[in-house]
Amino acid sequence: MMITPTSIFFAVLVGCTFHEKLAHSFTYTFSRCPPLKGSSSQNVKASTSLTKLRIAKADTETTHNKETSPKQRYKNQSKQKYTSEAKHTSKKRAASFENLKVFNAKVTQCNSASEILACFMDQTSAKGNADRYDAGSIPTTSAATHLAGAKKANSVNFSTCLHRLARFASNTNHSEEGDERKQTISDPRFALLLCSLAEMGARADPSLTVSEGKAILDQWELDSMMDIDQGMRVADDVLSDIVGMSPIADRTRTNGVLSSHHDSSGSACEIERRKQLAQEAMDQLSAPNKKNAFSSRECSNIVWALAKVRVAPPSDAFPLGRVVGIGDGNDNNDKDRRLFHSLDEMSLDILASSLKVRTQLLEEARKRKTGASRSSGAWIPELSRLAGKIMDLFAVQIIQEYASRRRTDQNSVSDDLNSDSINGGRKRGNRAPVSFNPQEMASALWAFAKSQRADCILFSALAQELMRQTELMKKDGGMQPKPQEFSNTLWAFATSGIRGDAQVSLTKLMADAMDDGDGQFFGGYFKPQEFANSAWALATLHSKRTHTDSNLDAVEDDAVVRILRWVAKNIQEQVHEYKPQELSNTVWACATIGFGYDESSGTNAHNDYVHVTSDSPMMDKELMYETLETIAKNALSRLEKFKAQELNNLAWGFARLGHRTLKADKLFKGIADELSQRVHQFKPQDVGTTLWSLATVECHDSEAFLAGASRLNFQQIRLFKPQEMSNAVWALATAGFAPKYTHVFDTTLVPSNQRPSMSVMKEDPFTECFAAVAGELMRRPQEFKDQELKDVLWAFSKIGIRHPSLFKRIAGCIVGPNGRSFSTFSPQGIGNTVWSFARQAQLSLDVIDSLGLGNVKVGTTGRLAVYETSCLDVGEDLIKLLFVKAAEAGIDMGLDRFKTQDLSNTCWAYSTLGLLHSGFFQEVERQIMTRLRHKLCGQEIANILWAFATLNAQPDPAMVDTLSSHIYTLCKGKRETPNEISISKIFKRQEIANVAWSCAVLGKYPENLMKTLYQGMFGTKNDPQFMKKTFGDTGLQKSSIMTMYYVQYAADVEAPHLKLSLPKGFPNEWGEDGTNLSSKGMEDDQKQTSSSMLHLTVSKLQREVSETLTQIGFDNVLEYVIDAPSNQHLENDDPNQLPENPDEFLSIDIANLEKRLGVEVDGPGHFVRLIDVAEASHLNDDRDQFADRGENRVNGPTLLKHRLLSALGWNIIHIPYWEYQNLGGDKDKEFAYCQYILEHYSCESGQKKNP
Repeated sequence: MMITPTSIFFAVLVGCTFHEKLAHSFTYTFSRCPPLKGSSSQNVKASTSLTKLRIAKADTETTHNKETSPKQRYKNQSKQKYTSEAKHTSKKRAASFENLKVFNAKVTQCNSASEILACFMDQTSAKGNADRYDAGSIPTTSAATHLAGAKKANSVNFSTCLHRLARFASNTNHSEEGDERKQTISDPRFALLLCSLAEMGARADPSLTVSEGKAILDQWELDSMMDIDQGMRVADDVLSDIVGMSPIADRTRTNGVLSSHHDSSGSACEIERRKQLAQEAMDQLSAPNKKNAFSSRECSNIVWALAKVRVAPPSDAFPLGRVVGIGDGNDNNDKDRRLFHSLDEMSLDILASSLKVRTQLLEEARKRKTGASRSSGAWIPELSRLAGKIMDLFAVQIIQEYASRRRTDQNSVSDDLNSDSINGGRKRGNRAPVSFNPQEMASALWAFAKSQRADCILFSALAQELMRQTELMKKDGGMQPKPQEFSNTLWAFATSGIRGDAQVSLTKLMADAMDDGDGQFFGGYFKPQEFANSAWALATLHSKRTHTDSNLDAVEDDAVVRILRWVAKNIQEQVHEYKPQELSNTVWACATIGFGYDESSGTNAHNDYVHVTSDSPMMDKELMYETLETIAKNALSRLEKFKAQELNNLAWGFARLGHRTLKADKLFKGIADELSQRVHQFKPQDVGTTLWSLATVECHDSEAFLAGASRLNFQQIRLFKPQEMSNAVWALATAGFAPKYTHVFDTTLVPSNQRPSMSVMKEDPFTECFAAVAGELMRRPQEFKDQELKDVLWAFSKIGIRHPSLFKRIAGCIVGPNGRSFSTFSPQGIGNTVWSFARQAQLSLDVIDSLGLGNVKVGTTGRLAVYETSCLDVGEDLIKLLFVKAAEAGIDMGLDRFKTQDLSNTCWAYSTLGLLHSGFFQEVERQIMTRLRHKLCGQEIANILWAFATLNAQPDPAMVDTLSSHIYTLCKGKRETPNEISISKIFKRQEIANVAWSCAVLGKYPENLMKTLYQGMFGTKNDPQFMKKTFGDTGLQKSSIMTMYYVQYAADVEAPHLKLSLPKGFPNEWGEDGTNLSSKGMEDDQKQTSSSMLHLTVSKLQREVSETLTQIGFDNVLEYVIDAPSNQHLENDDPNQLPENPDEFLSIDIANLEKRLGVEVDGPGHFVRLIDVAEASHLNDDRDQFADRGENRVNGPTLLKHRLLSALGWNIIHIPYWEYQNLGGDKDKEFAYCQYILEHYSCESGQKKNP
């Protein structure tokens, strides 16, 4: 038996894959006419030869007829002959059609993708079906040698093959044979099937050989590129050189075709020339009077199959193909499209891709012939693009049909003209419209969405047609649309992220139909899956609003709410019919848009909420309450059947909706157990979000959090996205799961020999989790969104972990060169970020307290230690710049956008570091005065007042008076006067102490306020245990006790008429249980450093000043402590109410006891830095690393201390640190300076005269 070249190539494709053993003999010539190259004359010659070949063939047939039919016989028997020929033709067609029906039946009986491909190859082989036709009626052809299936398969066959194949190939399994989908895509037989289908879709003549089609395409390509390309280059050069812009179109030759974006500046002549060339080429390639190759059902099945197999690339990887002029106007994404000037041009592009795949298949076969062991699959990328082009062609046909139908309603004449233009200047005879029924439209929409090859024009056209047909069905009373069709359509819109008038109208139509049918949809019932898909789609689309239209948004909100009500009611009735995924998706949907959100639970600071507008919010809240209770009970009984993602969505939805009930708590505990037991089934997103949910609802299950944290280790951390990492550490910090080794990252304060090694750190999953997240944030900060960035910083500061390297890196990323700036941060983002930086510095006090001052790398304590640490951690210039830019960003966006909590956090941060931005605090003052008509919480009031007092921000006295009235009103509640219980509902006792201290610093003592504050601190029964129980604390912190000493003495001096007094025996029994008045163990995140117990240290500057004063005869002692103020030291006759022996009440830096004259050497800790003013003239020596280079202002604590010392009979001289440092260490200048201030000191004024 002779082996022909065609049979060898066909055997390679049919009988085996490239993974099997091939025949040893392989000789094949791909084309009888090689690719046309060289000059245009050669191409004309080749084209002429092809034309002559066809003419000669026709002449031969004519001659044959003449030789076999005498003239006389024709005359006598003409009628019999024509009748015989007609019958013969009819029989041939009937036999062919019957064969195609048999082929289709065989395909439906195949049990695997491989069987279907084998069946297709058998049907379209050269001789496999020759016995089914009359002898000589069909030449020896095959799908391998001819285009479009070689007349051996029709559109129904192609549709059935691909549809059935997709059902098998999409069922992924992990058997020894591997993934069937991957095997199918890499199978050359599948490539040949798809090429033949594409060629039929492009209307190629199946009688043409591959080589004939290639010759025509090569000729068209050269003709279309010859003059146009030169003109395009000239136009681009002019645009670049004269206008100074880059060329509009990037034109490259891809797959042998001209691939370009639409050049709107191209001349009409050039465009018409391109259309004409494409038309001429398609006239040669396509059969005359050819209709659209595929019916609507076949189109729907094909795009569904391509989507199911996932062979077509998404549009962001391979741009959509569209035809200029088809559609309802311009799409915003035209610049990302492959635009053609006619359908002919688009069809030629498809044929070129198909031929390229065929060429690559042949090349692969040749390699196999030479002994290559494995297939490279080189054709697969082009095959994927071909699949995308097929979908684009069907999309354009759909758009053309339905867009022209709508235009016809408006102007039928213009529609006809446009159709002629689009189709290359003439109509192809009898082109069948692509008319979809609702099921086919829904299937097509699903496919385009699944493949990510959709646009607004296509979806709007289909949606409008779906609604048009639905209205006609309602009027005619025929078959009504099914719920699945509408739910799938909404799902497709949501998956593609396409919003617009059509989507809103579709939603409204669905809601109206459900209301009219009392939950039914045109007489049909929604299945749970259809309800869940609809809810998911509605929520997804609603959450993607960007540009608001009040009228359109109102229509959408109303429709969404009405549909979700029916969904919720159905769950209550049929919850057992819902699968886990359907329940979790529905809960997720309601939570995403806040349907039925319980506002009484309070908004969580971690997320902003989107609330769908409802005309009956209380009814919806009650409806969702019952629905969530039903879901909680049902889900708890079958949590083991929920996948990890479904557990995550369920937990997130309940947490975000604020549903906190006994059933919900049991559900969360069950989810926590599932997380701890099968944590490795949870994907990174599920780990982060589930931990976030558990922390939000205060389900602090240690095993669950430990299991979740263990996933964020150094080996797996790069699998986590920024949001997943930020959610995880935020949850750990919120739930209070602190790392075991809190000093591991503190390179600023803690010596290396006291920090654990990497191996030791890995022993604790929580420590490794925080370390891994910090490493990723420092490695790729640009990938973190603003919220994710601030959440990580907040988590470190909240849980008490200092990480100087991390915070310095992020400060540079925000305000450094090319930084992202604060302009895109939310108000909460600004507040939490500056709070985190301030808290990092304040944590230095805990480090000093735990390790001892001698064991840390900082030489100060108190306020100065906090500021000094921030400078060591981040750098003085950078930390100031960060806070300047944060204040400016807040002012620019408007502080009215800040929640009071955000303002509170921001003010606290500035005051903790001693940085005063006057413009920002003036705006805060205005905001507070505006907001006092609303209820403010105690912590917010305390922090803001404390910040103004600490920074000596000098607020308007009216603000204090107004706040005083507001606080008194809050504390009394519905009572006539406040009591201990009503006060405890507003304030913690630490906050009460801070408010009282702030009043003392500001010199304002409103009577009602001060008496209310004392009542809240000590009660009226002198019963410490009662107050502990009432406020739920363990006693007063050491800082609060010292604060009240200051307040009491200030009140005695400046407001004796109030007759305030500390309780008898104070502070005995009033301190924290078991702390012995120690400041250790303080848990309040915002404990204040201004009023903490004295930490007496003597600075180098103090010693230098003391020594100089001694040399000039001024006897003194360093750090003189005033232990017991007595009545005789007061400047008035009113007895003070202090206990007899308050420990370490006040100290003076340098004191002359005989003259009762003190010298305060005011270092940087006594001043605030005015960061929004120009630098002052008294700049410090650059050798002092911590010198303040801005204008200084005495802070509030220093002012209060001066007033108290003066009341005790002391005269105080203040020496600002920069004045002494500017002397440069010159002993003579220092001696003269000290002598000068003593000689010119005025005891009467108590102030130093200007030298």
